[in-house]
Amino acid sequence: MRSFILAGLFLACVGGAACATPLTVMQAIQPTGAKTASLSPDGKHIAVVFFNGYTHELQIYDTETGQSKVLSFSRQVVEGFWRYLKAPRDVTWAGNDLLAVDYGVEAESINLDGKKVAELGEAVIARAERDKPESPWLLVYTDVDDGEIAKVNARTGQKKKFNYPSGKVMNWAFDRSGELRAVTLVNSAFWRDVSTVSNWYRPAAGAAWEKLAEFGIADDYWTPMFVPDEPNTLAVSSRIGRDTYAIFSYDTARRQIGEMMAGHPTQDILGAAGLDQASFERVSTRGMRVQHVWFDPAWASAQQSVDLALPGHSNVLSGDPRGKMLVYSHSDLDPGIWYLVDMGKGQLRLLARRIVSTKDVTMRPMEIMQYAADDGTSIPAFLTRPADGAQASPLIVLIHGGPKVRDYWDWNPEVQILAAQGYAVFQPQFRGSSGFGKKFEQAGFGQWGLAMQDDITAGVRELIRQGIADPARICIVGASYGGYAALWGLAKTPELYRCGVSFAGVADIDYMLNDNSDSAGDKVTRELMLTRIGNPRADREKFDQVSPLKHAARIAAPVLLMHGEEDRRVPIAHGRKMKQALESSGKQVEWLSFEEEGHGLRYIANEKKYFDTMLAFLEKYLGKPAVKSASD
Repeated sequence: MRSFILAGLFLACVGGAACATPLTVMQAIQPTGAKTASLSPDGKHIAVVFFNGYTHELQIYDTETGQSKVLSFSRQVVEGFWRYLKAPRDVTWAGNDLLAVDYGVEAESINLDGKKVAELGEAVIARAERDKPESPWLLVYTDVDDGEIAKVNARTGQKKKFNYPSGKVMNWAFDRSGELRAVTLVNSAFWRDVSTVSNWYRPAAGAAWEKLAEFGIADDYWTPMFVPDEPNTLAVSSRIGRDTYAIFSYDTARRQIGEMMAGHPTQDILGAAGLDQASFERVSTRGMRVQHVWFDPAWASAQQSVDLALPGHSNVLSGDPRGKMLVYSHSDLDPGIWYLVDMGKGQLRLLARRIVSTKDVTMRPMEIMQYAADDGTSIPAFLTRPADGAQASPLIVLIHGGPKVRDYWDWNPEVQILAAQGYAVFQPQFRGSSGFGKKFEQAGFGQWGLAMQDDITAGVRELIRQGIADPARICIVGASYGGYAALWGLAKTPELYRCGVSFAGVADIDYMLNDNSDSAGDKVTRELMLTRIGNPRADREKFDQVSPLKHAARIAAPVLLMHGEEDRRVPIAHGRKMKQALESSGKQVEWLSFEEEGHGLRYIANEKKYFDTMLAFLEKYLGKPAVKSASD
């Protein structure tokens, strides 16, 4: 294990006079900083995409001299009647002297002087030959919308388009040479809400495709990850017959899943490095915190050394474990910093911050907790306390969307903004959330407004019991599904909450399944919704019983409704109907709509308006929290 000279190193602020400044809204949402960074195969250069608040620029940094220069920057391009902003967004090395740059609408390769070499396609996926660092071959999208992909030479522009059976691509797998050898497709029946998932394989590039398996869209199905050199073999991800996703070998001749290559009893395997080798280099698991487990001794030693130098962070390594490495380090307290590590010199140098404005600003740690639901189910959750968290605090119950998603232990601007204002923030991972096993996920099927909501309620009551939350100052907040849960929480347990905030929230389940949203109009998504939520033909009465819209009269607390006017996922009609129902019942309701915004917020001005409006609403109905600095 190696110790490092910390050259120019600054860690995230947790307390003390040096970082006693509370986080402001603008500091949290200001995007100025490095967006991505990548180390060249020989370790001599680092390519970094920066955003200064107005434009993007691609810089290259010499790891020996420390000098940098700009290779590309944002500029307006006019092609006939088409005018667009061409700005570097991402970068991939295609050798030691060649970069593949994604510009958002197209991708091209440039040399180290910034001169264009070849057109690549619409977007770069990855390097095609991962075990050949200087190979110019890349995998690219030639049409992102249609899922068309190709293998392209970044030096010459030569393209080889891939073909596969008819269907929409969900997943694909390549061999060591970057040839497309396996693919997962979805196809939908024309007249019915019935979709099938099929896995296909070909024994060699150019050979005929063979269907290996077919599943219903709502079934558990395996997906290919990589095609190893061993004949008739795939590496696949699956949780068939188990609770969590693991990596298995698959026999394409027998069409059977074989032995498990990597797995964890309670955590999903997110991914693996070194699938093209005799043994794994690394696997990553997803529990309450992401973990990276190295099987290569050199990498394991390097990871241990970096983790010792940057404690309390998730440190992602790339490069040479015996030479130069690029480290992306992030945590609940830190939006992210890129470091250059020189293993030979034992030196770790700060290279770039993801959000420059958060330097020397107080952040609050996310605690990991578990509590029991009413039926005894163990519910995981995150709790972030304000600086003055020793006493009962006003509480924000922050509900994630989805609902088949989850929150993560990481820097979260909304959580940190609320904590900086003196609020405790509770993020329950109620049943139906993903990432905690199949049984936990499926326990949420058909439970909108029922057990899923009861899990949230049980967590709030537990925080009150422990003296963490002030029972007289609790507000429930959420977006999308979280907006539904916020509204239904106000109706189902009106005694628990003093206010509620819904952004882009679903107002009524039956209406959601029949509205003009992109979800209701997509056959695959609709079938999944019918499976996981319920069928309006059979379950309309059940849906009515858990409808915020139909039970608006039960809501006692003030409500803030916010919605994007161009929302295609949860159309603004949901918000307007809810507003009208609350007003008709004589309830206190505030309304804010955002022009040119959809299911989220793209513009900084609107993000600021969202937070300013919400914070004013919270202060109005919960009172102004006592904010103490971390150094008090």
